[in-house]
Amino acid sequence: MPTINNAMYIGLSGLKASQMGLNVTGQNIANINTEGYTRQKAVLESNRPITVNQNVFGTGVNLGEIARSRDAFIDTQYRNENGLRSDLDKQAESLDLIEGVINEPSETGLQNSIINFFDSLQDLATNPESSSVRTTVREQGRAMARMFQQVRSQLDKIADNKNFEIIDSVSEVNSILERVASLNVEIGKTEALGRQANDLRDSRDLLLDRLSGLVDVTTSEDKLNGSVIVSINGQAFVVQGECLQLKTESKNIDGVERIRVTNPTNNVEMEFSSGKLHGMIEVRDRIVPNLQTQLDELAGAIINNVNAIHGQGYGLKGSRESAPTGIDFFDGNDAASIQLSFDIENDPGNIAASMSGEPGDNSNALSLAQLRNSPVLNNNTFTFEDYLGGMVSTFGLESVSVKERLDNQEKLTEHLQNFRESLSGVNLDEELTNLVVFQKAFGANARLLTTVTEMLDIVVNLGRY
Repeated sequence: MPTINNAMYIGLSGLKASQMGLNVTGQNIANINTEGYTRQKAVLESNRPITVNQNVFGTGVNLGEIARSRDAFIDTQYRNENGLRSDLDKQAESLDLIEGVINEPSETGLQNSIINFFDSLQDLATNPESSSVRTTVREQGRAMARMFQQVRSQLDKIADNKNFEIIDSVSEVNSILERVASLNVEIGKTEALGRQANDLRDSRDLLLDRLSGLVDVTTSEDKLNGSVIVSINGQAFVVQGECLQLKTESKNIDGVERIRVTNPTNNVEMEFSSGKLHGMIEVRDRIVPNLQTQLDELAGAIINNVNAIHGQGYGLKGSRESAPTGIDFFDGNDAASIQLSFDIENDPGNIAASMSGEPGDNSNALSLAQLRNSPVLNNNTFTFEDYLGGMVSTFGLESVSVKERLDNQEKLTEHLQNFRESLSGVNLDEELTNLVVFQKAFGANARLLTTVTEMLDIVVNLGRY
């Protein structure tokens, strides 16, 4: 039969278990505001019982483990959705910048510059010999050209800035990969000694959350040593304590410097499907170039069509014989290079308002003014303003779409985060309840020990008689 000593042992085990439960509860409360902290739980297990004369007697309780309240499936879901959210957030941020660059509709935008230019040509058709009107045409042509240059230059800067942001983000990814690999080693060493590495695992999970916002990442845990394998786009970058690093290189693509992110094992360009890096590359390599191409087409169409008509006319110098012919109004071939020709910049009298070369002839100026309403773009279906309006409208629809998707993605990510927090976060009310429970259990076990001690005293004293 179990002895009084067994009862003493049971009481001591209960006392220790309650104390450990109080320690875990205190740790949870202390870290209620610690980022990445996972609520811990003292898992108590009944000790192995003893059998005496076919009767089974308990031997108390022990601490099985201090478990983290973590759900790997929810973590995976959150990281997937967080990657998409970061991707859309980066695109939306850049689209806001581009909207400011395009600045349409606006009294100071490109459309208004085009309208003002053709309005000045209409005024020239009314007053073909007016020096002041010719000066206005020159000024409006110069202003339109500069507006094209400005918009194109700002789009170029947005694309160039993405190169710098990509380099910074790759550096951040590599830093996280190194730290995860280092934590894999620490966790393996700690748990190999029979100790738990909950705090180290929390730090690693927090890093993996941050990594998911940068690239599309997948993880799997090696149950033998507690390390995680981290893969980016199917390529394993962290295995136990070893890690690969993303590489960046500058490459000239169609005359434009672009930063490529490459796989370190084969130097092949990495492809991302989500995360901040994908969002930046999407802006730099698709959204901005599409706008640049359309802007160049519009500028090129204005240059070519204005020059084609202008070169057939005559300036203000007099007769057909003495007036210069074949003068271009614009130089350049796209939005980046458009500018007034030297002849027009130097002398507005060279503006070819006349078709005949006779004073007062406005026929060429009228033809130039009528270009405004002529369908010369997109297989002769769009006017200049139609084309610009379609360009702005298409961009606006994409911007709205991205922002709507971002709004939905933020709600989904927030929902998953809240759900994860309900599983892993510290709930102060629950912890205060646990404090009371463990306190009472501690007191009860202390009372048991007191009672057993009194019984032992009685037994000892009986032996004296």
